[in-house]
Amino acid sequence: PECLCQYCRSSSIQLITKNYQKGDKILLPPSAFDTLARLQVDYPMLFRLENTEKGTQTHCGVLEFTAEEGTCFIPFWMMQNLLIEEGALLTVVNVSLPKATFVKLQPQHVDFLEITNPRAVLEHALRNRS
Repeated sequence: PECLCQYCRSSSIQLITKNYQKGDKILLPPSAFDTLARLQVDYPMLFRLENTEKGTQTHCGVLEFTAEEGTCFIPFWMMQNLLIEEGALLTVVNVSLPKATFVKLQPQHVDFLEITNPRAVLEHALRNRS
């Protein structure tokens, strides 16, 4: 199947706004949307980001297609995980990932057990994730 495979220079999304630092969504250029619109891609749109120089990769969603051509804006924590700095070249590939059917979470502190509505707290915390 055809797919988007773009190379772009990375920049931290915090250069634009700090609101999206905790999520896993990125900004891509409008040309990426044009390519994806012609393909039969699964929704939500998911992408694999690859640092081929270091052999690292991660997955993410897209927030908007408003980045300057040749650039993608990603959260700083994601840049650290990919072992890249500002301006590093990344490979962006659209992917289809299987949906999770089960997750088991373990509280990191006993204070979590005191929360009256843990489900609402978790849903709020995971809202910005793909």
